[in-house]
Amino acid sequence: MDSEFDIIVVGGGPAGLQAALTTSCLKLKVCVIELENAGGALVNVYPWKHIDEFLGYRNMTGSEAAKKIVEHVKSEGVTIKEHEEVKDIIKTGSAITVNSSNGTYHCKAVVLTVGLGAPRKLGVLGEGLEGVIYSIFEPLVFNGKKVLVVGGGDTAVEQACALSKIGAKVEIATRRDQFKASKKNIHELEQSDFPCHFNTEVKEIVGEDKVEKAIFLNNKTNEESTEEFDNILLLLGTTSNKDFLNRLDIKTDKKGSIIVDENMRTSREAVFAAGDVVGRWLRIPYAIGEGGMAGLNAFKYVKDPHWA
Repeated sequence: MDSEFDIIVVGGGPAGLQAALTTSCLKLKVCVIELENAGGALVNVYPWKHIDEFLGYRNMTGSEAAKKIVEHVKSEGVTIKEHEEVKDIIKTGSAITVNSSNGTYHCKAVVLTVGLGAPRKLGVLGEGLEGVIYSIFEPLVFNGKKVLVVGGGDTAVEQACALSKIGAKVEIATRRDQFKASKKNIHELEQSDFPCHFNTEVKEIVGEDKVEKAIFLNNKTNEESTEEFDNILLLLGTTSNKDFLNRLDIKTDKKGSIIVDENMRTSREAVFAAGDVVGRWLRIPYAIGEGGMAGLNAFKYVKDPHWA
């Protein structure tokens, strides 16, 4: 196994792949280590979703876009390792050792593009029942199913609308009095005809082995109600990568996002960061821009290892 690289990129989403492409085009030897499938959320979270904000990729699905960018990066000689977890990054002098679930690698600089953390749990009784899910890989399997979407952001609204279009009987619940989503998504929601529950929290999920009902609590009136569902899709955001980043001794802000300077440098020498883990605009174009900048500055560091 080849274990010697100039740059190791931890995370294979758009930010990581752009960082890898940038450094590889500058003739460095680069390896991307991805916990799941290369392509990031495009393929691991919403492979069915059409990409609108990604220039030149209109009407392409997440999985199609991921395949295209992964093939591009590989064609430039980047090594991509999938289903591999980075455990630790150790710097000794100018050498960096990256320990993963599959082995040990050595490099001169690291770019962290690990994205967001795990899906946030609701924390109620019954959440472990079969039928409680946190993402949708194939909407068509929910055709004819009664699905409750819980969440008030763009992802919840987008996925509720997508499920409705393929024939699912959708309802959406948010604890707020309005949705915190883009105008485009709100407009699409307004064109749909499924019920929206505002000021509504899921107090409990009921069932024997699988989901049967949800118990609602109106946080304005304190009234409870019960309704039957086949599936409950929880889209409540994500937890931070705080434990992983603390283990690496990387400074983060109160939200758990990595703190970087204008050159995408973290608090640790020779470690850069980009994309959603930095916590700015959580969209593909910004991730790509940051990934390119991190890759460029990682290249500069490798060629002239000075850390002010």
